[in-house]
Parts: sequence; C-alpha cells; structure tokens
Amino acid sequence: MENSSENQTSDPSYKPHILRNNPPNLNTQFFTALTKKILKDFYPKTCPNPKCENRPLEKEISTHPELIRCSKCRYLTSRISYTPLHHCKLPLWMFGYVFYESLLQYPKVITATEISKKLRIGTNAASLLKRRFQLFCSDQLPKFKSLTYESLSHQFKDFLLPPNENKDITKIMAKRPYVCVDTAVLYSAGERASQGRKRYSHRGQTSSIYLSEKLGGKQIGTLVQTIAIKNGPVFFTSVPNQKAETLGPLIREHLPTTTPLFTDQGYPWLWGVYRNHRSVNHSAHSKDNRFRWARNRWSKNGVHNQVAEGNHRLLKTAFSSYGYIRPKYSQLYLDEFAFIKNAQVFGLDTLVDSVGEDEGSCRNRDLFSPRSGATAGRTVGIRGKG
Repeated sequence: MENSSENQTSDPSYKPHILRNNPPNLNTQFFTALTKKILKDFYPKTCPNPKCENRPLEKEISTHPELIRCSKCRYLTSRISYTPLHHCKLPLWMFGYVFYESLLQYPKVITATEISKKLRIGTNAASLLKRRFQLFCSDQLPKFKSLTYESLSHQFKDFLLPPNENKDITKIMAKRPYVCVDTAVLYSAGERASQGRKRYSHRGQTSSIYLSEKLGGKQIGTLVQTIAIKNGPVFFTSVPNQKAETLGPLIREHLPTTTPLFTDQGYPWLWGVYRNHRSVNHSAHSKDNRFRWARNRWSKNGVHNQVAEGNHRLLKTAFSSYGYIRPKYSQLYLDEFAFIKNAQVFGLDTLVDSVGEDEGSCRNRDLFSPRSGATAGRTVGIRGKG
C-alpha cells in the first residue's frame, strides 16, 4: 500500500483534487458555457466609457472565467457582480448544472442533497447554490407576470360573460384560456403537533398552518395562493391568511379586471371587482339521499377551478422531495417552481426578446395556446417540453 501511494504521488499526471472537485461524468465545459450564456442574456454588461458608446463586454480571460473586458478600451469587470451569483466563490459550471437539471427534471425538483452528491460538494455549498438559483428565478419571474397580464388584457378586452349565472358557458370558453384561483396548504400541522390543543383563533385551512396560541402560535405550515391558466403559466404566492385584503391585491396584480375568473365559493368578495367571476360549489349535496355528494360539485355549467387544483397536486407531489421547508423561505421555493413551469410554457427566449420588442408585440401572440411552448430555445439552448 505504501509503494502504490508513492507511485501515485510521484506520477505528474495524478491530480486527486480534480477527481474531488470536477466529477468525471459531468461536462464542466458545457455547463460553464451555459452559465456564461445565461449571464450574457439576462444580465448583459456594457462598457461605462463614453468613448465606447455602450459597447458590450464580451472579451474573456482564459485564466479567469468570471471576468470580462471591453475589446476597445480594455475595461475590466466581473461578469457575476450584481447578479444572483454576486460574491459566489463556487465554479461557474455548477450554476449551469443546477439550471440545466432543474429544467430537465421538471416537474421533479432538484434538492440540495442531490446537488451535494452529484457535484461532490458540502451541504452548505449545495444549499448556497440552490439559493442562488432561487434568487435568479425570483428575479426573472416578474417578466412572466408582465407577459401574462398583457396577453390576458389583449384576449379579454371588453369581454363579458352572460349575466345569467345558470347559463352554460362551455361553448363560450371553449377556445379561451381558463383562469382559476385557489389556495392550498403545504406541510400542515395536525392537533398532535400542537400537543392536542385546539386552535380556536384560526379556522378553515389557516388553522392547519399555525400552532396553538398556548404554544406561541408560530406558523409552521405554508398557505399557497395559486393563479393558474389552462395551457399557460402559473403563479404561487405564500400568504399568511385568506382574507380579502391579503388575496385581493395579489389577484389584481396578476389579472386584468375583464378576465373571466373561476374559483370555488371561498371568494365571494371578487364579485365587486371581476365582473366575469364565476364560482362552483364544492360542497354541493346530491338530491338522492343514497348519495352524499352531487356529481356537479366539481364542474357545473362550464365553471370549475380544476386548473388550480391540478397545479396543487403537481406542487404537493414535487415538494414532497423536500420533506419540509420553513415558511420564511417558502416564497423562494415557490418562485423557483413557478419559473420552471412558466419556462416550459413561454420559453426562455421570451424573457430576452420581450426586452427589445415594441409595445404591444407580445400581446399580439397567443401565448396560452398548446402550440405556443418553447420552440427554439435560443437563449440557453434548452427546448421546452410538450
């Protein structure tokens, strides 16, 4: 054993640190180029020298991949400064790996434990890398929200559903996107978690995310507000309760007032804001005494919120891989999942192309049709699924 170790040490080609830091089964050059492309597309940098006239900083330095310079005046700066990778000491290719695998494995999420094992790094470094990717998703998600708002404003301009709520609207909404709103609970706590104490200060879904007041009333679960569009994007928001003053501004921020909005009967206050609001009674009982529930409790006259329910199932299945997340970090995890889902719908090129397009050009496209997925993938070279 001593002779073999001496032979390995004397061999100039033996580099144990490469085996530890660069897994042999990963193409680190590809992921490095991917990270550089992401930073170039989403966080472009120009030369501050007035003589260069905002010339893009594209000249690279082979020994320092995190640096770029101007090809004219040789101005030097960091490509990761003031980006989600600001002051990140990990190699660039690791961020590209997390980005690529997250989009590739959707709807499965990639956890910090998986990152640690695949990249052969510590758990703290893996958690940091995961958090940097979540910051990137949170930074880009408002662009998807703006595109969705503009597209809905264009498609439902001066749109009005029949005033008779009992009229079937299936034919009217046949070729239009269904917009559904609902709430769901992640990582709820039963009475056993509160040591058998009742939670009298909370009712409904909110009661399952707070401990008893005698135990401090701490929030240990996550309440998610979901805005989902059929064949389109979805937006998740972590909220503390289901009050109108909490959910109302979120819905107004994402959806124009002319949008046909479908919910359950937990949103009666939406009638005064959205004239095209319709709700379905999930607690409808059957007229036949032999059966407890009615058949139309999920869909009646073309009104349902199954789009939001389906995204809730997808979200809960994916988040089961985490085991548990703290409520204060829940929005970062929700933004990450929503960004990856919306990237499958819009495509990443839309985020870059929309910056330089004229006003109204995005509204003229049907962004929610089944054929409008990510078709080219020019931004980072990843095609959309489906």
